[in-house]
Amino acid sequence: MGRNRKVFTEEEMHMLASNPYTLRITETTIRYTLAFKEEFMRRYKDGYSPKQIMLDLGYDVNILGMRRVEGLRDHLVKESLSAAGLHEGTLQTKIRPYSRDYTQLPQGKAIEYMQHELLYLRQEVEFLKKIIAADNEAKRRK
Repeated sequence: MGRNRKVFTEEEMHMLASNPYTLRITETTIRYTLAFKEEFMRRYKDGYSPKQIMLDLGYDVNILGMRRVEGLRDHLVKESLSAAGLHEGTLQTKIRPYSRDYTQLPQGKAIEYMQHELLYLRQEVEFLKKIIAADNEAKRRK
């Protein structure tokens, strides 16, 4: 894996899980609620440090570790700028963007998702063209 992740003890997991902003916790990972992510980004944009934000939102940075706190900041900035925006849990669209029902989304989000799907499908078409061309070339050489 290459990473030296801090492993949480049972006691630390219990403490972290008791925070209302914690969505899920395992020995090596912590997932946060959408409310946490939105509040973190609001405060970060207001100039607060990631460490101070975590303390203000009830997390012990000594348990989490500064590497994890800084990584969280980087992840949330990237997530907030993505087409999906801040979200809770894993998005299925990362695997299959064409499986989303766009009628259930606000118009702006639906357009963003459709643009993502269009780019994805264009990449698939180009990939299939290359496979077909390679296959045709191999048949000609026989």
